[in-house]
Amino acid sequence: MTRLEPGGGSEHEQPTGVLRRTVLKASGLTVAALGLSVPVAADPIDHNGESKADRDVDSPAGFTVELLAGHATFPDEVAATFRLKYDDGDRTIVSNLPRDASTTIFAKVTWDPAGTSGWHTHPGPVIVSVVEGELELINERDCIARIYSAGEAFIDPGQGNIHIASNPSQRENAVAYATFLGVPAGAPATVLVPPVTCE
Repeated sequence: MTRLEPGGGSEHEQPTGVLRRTVLKASGLTVAALGLSVPVAADPIDHNGESKADRDVDSPAGFTVELLAGHATFPDEVAATFRLKYDDGDRTIVSNLPRDASTTIFAKVTWDPAGTSGWHTHPGPVIVSVVEGELELINERDCIARIYSAGEAFIDPGQGNIHIASNPSQRENAVAYATFLGVPAGAPATVLVPPVTCE
């Protein structure tokens, strides 16, 4: 569970009853070079498991994910806690790797000029290292745009942290490597959600 430190506000629970569509990539994905075929998306479902294909979730655009290593399991018992406090924030966000750490996925993510991931969340924490260009990250919790440049990294706490990552450049690509932790075996690393309006 992702939560805020005591004295820093209320817990941030994963939303329930929110329509989600699971994805690993914005468009069809077959990783021929690795000999892997990965499901792109399941039908949208509600919290009761019923298909809700008529509900809207956000869509990535100009955004691709190259799977470099899929679903690697931890043969040992693994536990981790991430504490994150933004330079411009007043709260510390704590994210624990689920007790059953399950598997990890490693991917190269590319944003075309003005590309966007769409609003989404992840089942567990994600460590992102920007290697080319810049990324603009906006979290639903505060709607503040934060820029990360090549040579910088950030942690997404996952577990209900709804956010969007976009390339602010109109001319250059942005590239990052992402390590997705706590992904349930066989499940996608990303869950698209309805768009968020930040004012």
